Amino acid sequence: MKALAALLLLATAPAAPVDHPRTYLASIVDIPLQSDERFSSFSISTWGVTFKAVCRIPGGWTVKAGGDATPEGVLEGNASVGATWLADKNAKELRDFVLVTLDGPVQRHDVSAVPATFKGHVFVETADTRRRACLAFVTVSLKPASRCPTAAP
Repeated sequence: MKALAALLLLATAPAAPVDHPRTYLASIVDIPLQSDERFSSFSISTWGVTFKAVCRIPGGWTVKAGGDATPEGVLEGNASVGATWLADKNAKELRDFVLVTLDGPVQRHDVSAVPATFKGHVFVETADTRRRACLAFVTVSLKPASRCPTAAP
């Protein structure tokens, strides 16, 4: 009876915290777009993120990822011309497109001297207007991985 109770306790116990550092494929998701808008660039400041690889670059875009000797880094992308702007708030071109290692759990907001793990902005465009929209931790989706996805033949 005691053995059964111990097994039940183990089965219902919360999962152990994730050890860090941990490597992920990162995607940019939920860009705040209206039906007639597209986005032309993004810039995300990072904290405690090491960029391992840019797995793919959308056609007509330039992507920059990296950091310095501090925990700060940046992930930026820019479309070259209007024809390469992305219209889908969950663009497949930015799905699983960068391999990163996090030094710790995602910090959702700035706390004292430690900034959020991910925060930045995106430029959203129509034929006549341009606006800047904020990006936060919710716009970066992380999927555990050890390498970039392989391309289909």
